[in-house]
Amino acid sequence: MHIGKKIIVMGGSCSGKSTLAEKLGNKFNFPVLYLDLYDPYAVPEGKERDTRKQKINQIIKRTVAKDAWIIEGIYEWYAFDERLNNADTLILLLLPAYKRIWCYLQTCITKTKRHGRFGFSAKNFRWNHVWYMLRKHDAPYDLINQAIKKYPKLQVVKLKSYKEANKFLESVKIKDSVR
Repeated sequence: MHIGKKIIVMGGSCSGKSTLAEKLGNKFNFPVLYLDLYDPYAVPEGKERDTRKQKINQIIKRTVAKDAWIIEGIYEWYAFDERLNNADTLILLLLPAYKRIWCYLQTCITKTKRHGRFGFSAKNFRWNHVWYMLRKHDAPYDLINQAIKKYPKLQVVKLKSYKEANKFLESVKIKDSVR
């Protein structure tokens, strides 16, 4: 399969978005922007949260102006339409909740380091996060489906398992031309 040079990776919590984005970035030598690093809910409401949102929107604008990039994460309040309008490929990780919960538990137990920050750990395990993943839509799939309709030229790749994601990663190539 061939994909473009401007890639968005989205999916539910603990679906492997960061891992896939990192591996694609390494494979093609593309910069990767991890939106989780700018989670506005990691800081108290108010000026600091607003500053964080402004900062990531500026970073996104600089990123999408480049010839090649990968942006990982959903965060619809972070220049969502601008990202989709500039992307040529959207990769959706559609793993079932039980697999994502298992991944979350493993990460909590092993204290896996994730992309410049520590991942979940046993001390910050949250049952409400498990409940969040059990909900039917822990990612805004309605919003994503609307975006797919709004941007019909966007190539959409749907991966439904870690095995599919690994096969995709092994075989994927970059298109010679971009839109």
